[in-house]
Amino acid sequence: LSPAAEWEVDTFMRANDMDPEGRYICFALRKWPGFDERAEDIAAAARDAYKRHGLTPVFLSINHLDDLRAADKTAEYLAGVPYRIINSAMGSAMTIGIMERMCAVVSMRLHGLIFAAEQGVPLVGISYDPKVRAFLKYIGQGPCMELGEATAERLTECIDDAVRRSGDSQARVEAAQRLRKIEGRNVEAARRLLS
Repeated sequence: LSPAAEWEVDTFMRANDMDPEGRYICFALRKWPGFDERAEDIAAAARDAYKRHGLTPVFLSINHLDDLRAADKTAEYLAGVPYRIINSAMGSAMTIGIMERMCAVVSMRLHGLIFAAEQGVPLVGISYDPKVRAFLKYIGQGPCMELGEATAERLTECIDDAVRRSGDSQARVEAAQRLRKIEGRNVEAARRLLS
């Protein structure tokens, strides 16, 4: 999948009170049993990313109806920190285009990780399901922790590492190329299986 055109992403960002040249960190969260107990920790890590790295938290919903509850719950703990909640439904091209603009992505959603990984954006996974951890292990990109282990300290440490990686444009290109190579192997395996 490809991202939306740059001008479309710029227009969408402006419509959602975001500067297309701004510095952002994306949180693609999901309401799940145990999430409420971690929301304050996630917010503390988001606050730290803003204070230490100048990254404005952006809550992006992969499932725009269900995920808004997780974004709203986390935002309750972000007093004094600017943030954006994108609450409109977006197609995959726009979602990828927005994620491409992020310095880092923290995601519980598998599709959030996939979309960001395709663009070489540094990732931090929060696993509520084995598929999240398995994907990050498979592509060899970014740390992953279980939802119950997502403390403010652990998330902050992982985000710090992701921010360091985001400044290395060559590493971002190589990460995206690595994922495409893995995808190519999967396609070839499927062809052999079907022939």
